[in-house]
Amino acid sequence: MIIDTSKKLAGLLVPAFALRTKDDLGIGDTQAVKEAIDFCHTNNFGVLQLLPINETAGDNSPYNAISAMALDPVYMHFSKQAPDMVPGLVAEDLNDALTSSAAIVDYPKVKATKNSLLQKAFARYESAKVKNFISLNNEFKLFQLNNKDWLQDYALFRTIVDLKSGDARWTEWETDLRNIDSARAWIDRPQQIERKKTCLFYKYVQWVTHRQWSKVKEYAEKQQVKLIGDIPFGVSRYSADVWANTELFELAWSGGAPPENFFQADKFTAIWGQNWGIPLYKWLAHEKENYRWWNSRVQQVTRYFHGFRLDHVLGFFRIYAFPWLPEDNQKFTNLTPEEAKTITGGNLPGFKPHNDDTKSSALLNCQEGEARLKVILQAAPEAIVIAEDLGLVPEYVRPALKRLGIPGFSIPLFERDELDRSFLPSDQLPALNLTTYGTHDNEPLASYYDNLVHWWHGKDGHKGWLEMQRLMRFLHLDENNPPQNYNDELACTFFKVLFSTPCWLAVLMITDLFGTKQCFNRPGTSNASNWSERLEKPLAEYVLDKNYAKKIAGAREFIAQTKRQAYPLSKSHLSELPAPK
Repeated sequence: MIIDTSKKLAGLLVPAFALRTKDDLGIGDTQAVKEAIDFCHTNNFGVLQLLPINETAGDNSPYNAISAMALDPVYMHFSKQAPDMVPGLVAEDLNDALTSSAAIVDYPKVKATKNSLLQKAFARYESAKVKNFISLNNEFKLFQLNNKDWLQDYALFRTIVDLKSGDARWTEWETDLRNIDSARAWIDRPQQIERKKTCLFYKYVQWVTHRQWSKVKEYAEKQQVKLIGDIPFGVSRYSADVWANTELFELAWSGGAPPENFFQADKFTAIWGQNWGIPLYKWLAHEKENYRWWNSRVQQVTRYFHGFRLDHVLGFFRIYAFPWLPEDNQKFTNLTPEEAKTITGGNLPGFKPHNDDTKSSALLNCQEGEARLKVILQAAPEAIVIAEDLGLVPEYVRPALKRLGIPGFSIPLFERDELDRSFLPSDQLPALNLTTYGTHDNEPLASYYDNLVHWWHGKDGHKGWLEMQRLMRFLHLDENNPPQNYNDELACTFFKVLFSTPCWLAVLMITDLFGTKQCFNRPGTSNASNWSERLEKPLAEYVLDKNYAKKIAGAREFIAQTKRQAYPLSKSHLSELPAPK
């Protein structure tokens, strides 16, 4: 889709897991996303941006899913008022399913609860489908037919994972289960009839999840809100995709990011960089089959979203690769490069397929990356495609994105003058870009400002004071009299500056809109609290809370003032909205 930069929009970013409804089962679900769409519609946000919604593995990271195609059933909504949203479910099935007010998602409990409900619904659906579900049965068959390129192998993979007590490390399975062809032969044996039913169950789960997310997209269109999803660059090494398509992935190497000054979670990361563990793509193999897998992946996400963010777009040009897996990181933490070579057979981390050390290799990376992105655009000609181009960005990447008409990211607090470290004026940001104060990986504005105040009043106070003055100048506030804390007026000033930029799309994290400090991801960590923090209440309740109403009203007003709303607001509609106090 060609972006018309004269038609500006405002967006809201919120992870689906963080949302709440009054009767959810411990995690945000498709009903909560519909309520988020209502919130956006009422408050002038024309875009709702979500994180990936593919089925996650044990670390619960949406960027480490066990399938690049399958949707995560944890987001499925179950309702006593509308049990038919899950074919086969009856209201009584929910009698023992308890809602949760916990501050974080208890993933094992949520998954077990929803899996149990789905098992009951599937058993009832299967036993009564001929009599009671004739039209739905035809729909289910059509879903299987339309998704045969990935669904059969995914369902087989999930069945084997269950057989292995949830262990998706297919490289550790028996020989006849590691290979997709021999695994298909295994499931077709007469003695595997019960496991064939398990395969059908997982197809049923994907069908029901598909039905709910399709309704979410329809609802968003009715409310004139565009949904933006997310396609991670990499895919988990232990995913159905890699297991079923090993010829498309380079398993001897592991993708990641080079060492940098900004992110140093531990000694290993500071020395070697981030080792994400994702396998590399065999791009020539993808090219030989006309990018079948990528086309399927892109078309799958556009079934449920009007556009998507391409995570780590730098990887399409070149990826920083390690000749070892993350579980071996500690072996290398204290080694010199020469010592590391003795273990790896002479290999060291570096960029692939070509390094950027010479003009010729950089040119190859640019040309090949641009060609791959054209494939993505051609697979989704009507979709909004946004490139996450943050980090150590080669000089050729952003010009290539501009040639392709793909918006990149502008984070005003990262945009600096190299000499005096002042923030670049917000009116100089590129019109084509998405601008935001932070992604799900960054600390919320409230935390950022409180840390800055602490720095100002701490041991290194002079440097903190200079940084505070830079921020005040950026916000057009009195640099000699900065606020001592993050308050409503300061929050609204941040909003005004963001929405006044030339950027086509200005997005607020939900935490920045509310001035809260939930941190949805702490890069470099994998504990149970990561990817799990939730909002305190349903979105509609924030509007009525005096602690949040002024910030919400301020954002809504600035969106209208900067003409970013996606739909015309009538006088009657305006009268329904609480005015800023």
